[in-house]
Amino acid sequence: MKRRPATSAYSADTRERILAGALQLAAITGLRKFSMEEIARQAKIGRATLYLYFKGRDALISALVQSELARYFAGIQEVVDQYEDSEDRLVHGFAQAYRLLRHHPALTTVLRVNPEVLLPYLIAEDSMALNLSRGFVDSTFDHEDLPQAARAPFAEYLSRAIHSLILIPGGAVNIDAPDGPENYARTFLLPVLRSMRPEFVEAQTELNT
Repeated sequence: MKRRPATSAYSADTRERILAGALQLAAITGLRKFSMEEIARQAKIGRATLYLYFKGRDALISALVQSELARYFAGIQEVVDQYEDSEDRLVHGFAQAYRLLRHHPALTTVLRVNPEVLLPYLIAEDSMALNLSRGFVDSTFDHEDLPQAARAPFAEYLSRAIHSLILIPGGAVNIDAPDGPENYARTFLLPVLRSMRPEFVEAQTELNT
């Protein structure tokens, strides 16, 4: 059984220092030089202390990804909470989500240097990012905004849009213009949201009968 540090306060503080050091190193070198020795040096702790918190490189990378995803969704939630209207929440929440990823220094470096390390977290069939996105959509829209049955498909649609825009930058939509993310959401996301609402589905059913 892995040993734990003696005090919870010291544990939390040191763990945050380790993750902060790991994030700084990833922003500089990607994950190619992401060794336990380098992380200990970056966090200004001994290797023995580092191994009390993380048993190896893979465990540390996993913890760092989870920590950054939590920070990411908290940053989106902070913006979403400023709006009452569901369509405003979608437009501005999506814009914040895109910008946080597009300008994340560590993610930018890793995607350039060794993106394969992040693929299991981003685009695997049971990816952590997709699962968190589904939970986030559940918490963002109420039943009148988006029926329960439509939330998982819409969350997947949003996640795939974000993934493709981040993993394959550029293109004709000019999303990196000052209002690019907001314009993208209004053009490509709002129509999908509206099409999944009960009143639209009912109207389409009546037209087809």
